Amino acid sequence: MGNASPALVMFLIISHMTVSSTMLVLNKAVLKYLPVATTVLVFQVGSSALILWVLGKLNVIKVDPFQISTARAFFWNAVAFMCLLFTNAKALASANVETVIVFRTLSIFVTAYGDIRLLQAKALSMPAMASLVLVVAGAIGYVMADKGFEVRNLFWPVAYGVVNASYPIVTKLVMRSNEEMTSWGRTYYNNLMTFMIFLPGMFVLGEHTTISEINNNGGLSTISLGLLLLSCIWGTAISFLGFLCLDNISATTFNVMGNANKILTLVVNGLLWEHHAPVLANICLTLSLCGSACYGEAKRQQGVQEAAATKAAEMLYVEKQTLVEDVERGPSPSSSNSGGKGL
Repeated sequence: MGNASPALVMFLIISHMTVSSTMLVLNKAVLKYLPVATTVLVFQVGSSALILWVLGKLNVIKVDPFQISTARAFFWNAVAFMCLLFTNAKALASANVETVIVFRTLSIFVTAYGDIRLLQAKALSMPAMASLVLVVAGAIGYVMADKGFEVRNLFWPVAYGVVNASYPIVTKLVMRSNEEMTSWGRTYYNNLMTFMIFLPGMFVLGEHTTISEINNNGGLSTISLGLLLLSCIWGTAISFLGFLCLDNISATTFNVMGNANKILTLVVNGLLWEHHAPVLANICLTLSLCGSACYGEAKRQQGVQEAAATKAAEMLYVEKQTLVEDVERGPSPSSSNSGGKGL
């Protein structure tokens, strides 16, 4: 974990959620003009890696030099990201958006278990666990009161939930294996490896042919390319802020943060494009978001208590060491002399 102040951590979380939610809207706009999702992703991560490499060479920012061993570790993180995107697409094709969000929310408990077992995180306190239950109950209540569950194939929503739970844990493990790296360096490696994995997908899916057709039809306009460029900048910001967040919060907190962001996005989409949710659904939504806020406060309080306990233990250890050293040295000469005079 990093040593950032609580105010900075809160700023990072809010910044990441803001950029993530606006990235969704931006990607929708880009795909409206350029309906080639894999190609857009390749341009986003590829341009990000290139920009960071150039800035690193110019010594504007500190980017870790390329090493095969480091690239191998981030390769698996990129594979996990690819699995996340794939299972998400399959889940959305097998169920409605609300159902997918419920399975994503349930994945919090899997992440919490992995946090404890694999990352040696502290066990959740009772207030934190109660907050997680409130998050999940509110999300399920929101779906049931609004559109309800629509599932055609249960396998993919479950698979997406498992992969979503695993992804932040995989990222944390990669970060721990490269603790000396800067956040810019992690962003560079992650985007470079993602670029290498997804680049063949452009040709396998035949998107290079689609791009030629779009160009022939005049689709590669200033607007479409401008939106693509803006999404590339936004993609770099998301990746960088994501690593900064994971460096200062647990994988479980990161998952809770993502769930709150997705639920808010769903509500905004409903208000803007579809319909207004009923009162009961809004109440459940409020409970879920309150649970997210309570979880953050519970984790903060737990961290404060653990820090206080650690400090108390250190002070006790110092006092014991001082006492042992005093005993080993024996009485001081002044004490002996004053004792002799008393006799």
